[in-house]
Amino acid sequence: MAHRAHSPFSDGFAAMVHEPALFVAELTWRWCFGLAAWGLVVTSIALFLDSLTISGGDRFLLSTFQPRLLSGALRHILRGSLSRFLWEQVALLLGLTLLWAFAATAGRAATLRRLVAMFSAEEEPATISWEFGSIFRLCLLRAMWTLIALTAILASLVGGVLLATNHSGGKAAAVLVLGTGLSWGFGGVLNWFMGLAPLFCVRNQAIASEALAQSVDFFSRQAGRLCGLGFVFALLRLVWAGTMFLVVFAPLRLAHHVARGWIALFMATVVMVYFAGADLLYLARLGAYVSLTEDESHPAEAPGEVHPAEPPTIAEVVPVVDPN
Repeated sequence: MAHRAHSPFSDGFAAMVHEPALFVAELTWRWCFGLAAWGLVVTSIALFLDSLTISGGDRFLLSTFQPRLLSGALRHILRGSLSRFLWEQVALLLGLTLLWAFAATAGRAATLRRLVAMFSAEEEPATISWEFGSIFRLCLLRAMWTLIALTAILASLVGGVLLATNHSGGKAAAVLVLGTGLSWGFGGVLNWFMGLAPLFCVRNQAIASEALAQSVDFFSRQAGRLCGLGFVFALLRLVWAGTMFLVVFAPLRLAHHVARGWIALFMATVVMVYFAGADLLYLARLGAYVSLTEDESHPAEAPGEVHPAEPPTIAEVVPVVDPN
């Protein structure tokens, strides 16, 4: 797509219109991973519950619905099994992290490779490599950093609640505000840079560390435009989420007239539509970033800009000598 629109923002959506297969590819890798992950989680929980032994006394205590009796029954049922379940979930989490890194590498390399070729200013762009190794390292680092940030947020929440129960209100507020805020802030910023770095792996054939450094340099040069794009796309995402939130709960008013199964099916469909729209916005934002990198590398001339013509060269006059 040699012709570019008026702005990177419109370029991102123009790329989706010009190449609908990009959206299909993005949905394919994301939803395949999501279905596989949910299937593994549900299967692991089902196998754990099936391995538990519940005696007649435990069933009687559970049927009383008394908090103390319920807790006693649960402790007896989970005795010796809870630690095994936690270790199984840790192993499952590590496996899903690797699975996501592989899926994200394949999907991101394919979409970025096509986007870079579409926005290339050259008539015949050079061969664009896949750079699977560099992108995989970045995706794995991004996943690990996300887990670290989520763990820090969870630890801050637990620590704040424990301090609040011990009547330490000031410390609890500090831990909740600073701990969760800093974890979310640093996690979000580094996650953004790691998400942008694969673009430079594909575009510049850079290794993981070089691509990360180039993404930081790119932000330092284009901070204003990048922040503007981020704000606009975040606003669109917020409007889309709010609209779908209102739509997903609308059928509950018809609960007395429509079967619950149909209502649940409608709500699930709306949720899937929301995720599809969110993926579309993310892909359009990625296209806007690619367009911005090309604009930076090949700045367009301002309208009416006239370049001074080079002065004509005066041909050297060779004197003719009469041999006579």
